[in-house]
Amino acid sequence: MYDLPPGVVFGPTDPEIVLYYFLNRVNGEPMFEDSMNYITECDVYGDPNACIKVFQETHMERLYFYAKLKKKNQKGKRIERSTHYGTWRCQKDEQLFLNGTPYGSKRSFTFVAKNGFNGMGRWTMHEFRLDGAYGNTANHDNYVICCISKKE
Repeated sequence: MYDLPPGVVFGPTDPEIVLYYFLNRVNGEPMFEDSMNYITECDVYGDPNACIKVFQETHMERLYFYAKLKKKNQKGKRIERSTHYGTWRCQKDEQLFLNGTPYGSKRSFTFVAKNGFNGMGRWTMHEFRLDGAYGNTANHDNYVICCISKKE
């Protein structure tokens, strides 16, 4: 899954993450066969051990995940980012522009562990969403792409 050649790092730009990987995913469009799609599904807002396990298996410092958002209630727009083990706490939210046109947004989070959970270090996350002209795309508000980094 993450078999990159030595010295190669998967590091897409913000526009590539939102306008290629995420937009194609929510529209059900296939990725190019030769595309390095190292973004997998993970329940980021469920059990953080799922992410930790992937980090332990791959020994990578940064990973990308498709994550389904969990709404606090069916009619509301608020998202549940608390888990049994801790909370993803929002730090910063910024709109992303390409040639002066908004296409998405990036929200930064840190993981705050609850007492008794050993998360093995500090964790930060960037959550990418579709906005602007792409904000009406089907499923755009049900999923995000998360870039999670482990800070020692």
